Amino acid sequence: MPTRRSQGMLGLIRSHKKLASTVGNDWIMKIDPPAETVAKLRMNGTSAEAVPGLDMPALMVTPNQLAAEDAAILHLHGGAYVSGGILQCRTLISPICAAAQVRALTFSYRLAPRHPYPAQLEDAYRAYRYLREKGYAGGKIALVGESAGGNLALALALRLREEGEEMPAALALLSPWVDLAQTGDSYRELIDVDATLDAEDLMKHAIGFAGSLERLKDPDISPVYADFTGFPPVLIHCGTQEILLSDSEMLEKAMLRDGVDAHLFRWAGMCHVFQAFGFEESKAANRQLGQFVRGCLVRDEGEKI
Repeated sequence: MPTRRSQGMLGLIRSHKKLASTVGNDWIMKIDPPAETVAKLRMNGTSAEAVPGLDMPALMVTPNQLAAEDAAILHLHGGAYVSGGILQCRTLISPICAAAQVRALTFSYRLAPRHPYPAQLEDAYRAYRYLREKGYAGGKIALVGESAGGNLALALALRLREEGEEMPAALALLSPWVDLAQTGDSYRELIDVDATLDAEDLMKHAIGFAGSLERLKDPDISPVYADFTGFPPVLIHCGTQEILLSDSEMLEKAMLRDGVDAHLFRWAGMCHVFQAFGFEESKAANRQLGQFVRGCLVRDEGEKI
């Protein structure tokens, strides 16, 4: 059961949805202080250092309690591919990093529509190669991504498989945006209860990212249409009151079809990427995500769902 506090807050956001969307898109998600400034913040039991040499803002986030030196998370941020900076990255990954007791590399990739696909995938691949060059084996890296970052995590894993590289140990996806063509029922059925997302805005951003409407069902743009054979374990979180619910349900179904150890958790009454809101449900979800990642990366100590 969702808590009274979370439902009260989401009800308030829903009743002022246009204002909340404007604040989120035009202020919070576009605040972009330098990585060196964000690195000085201590949050959720983590510290951070700016990462030079990637030609994009990046941080290595380290939990106060570290379970393994040889394991790492690669975090891919959300924002419909049109927004999101390094402060958002740090805020989203820090509680998961702390719960996993594993370091995390997070970065701010180039944004659409100025930089359409495949700019984001190229940036993600460079970040992945950075971890490999630092000595992390592919099988000791977990991909964590929210919303568009979930899309990007899947696209990166598909590229690694295509190139014959070692697959990551796991993927943890928070409300992944994987059906950019909006074919799922939730885009219509949940339009009045979704507190934060607007389908028309998402479609505009999707076309700006893909380059054309005709590309929206291509597997490299909408990973839900891909073949996932050979993928590692996948944990998917989604709220029951967000229009992207169908994306997660379709993704789990496709992965199970292809023999992937995939699990979808539907969080009752929750909105898109509710893990960032500070609710009791947010904290519980971040703990579960961290435990899943740790269980896949630190098998002798962690716990796996």
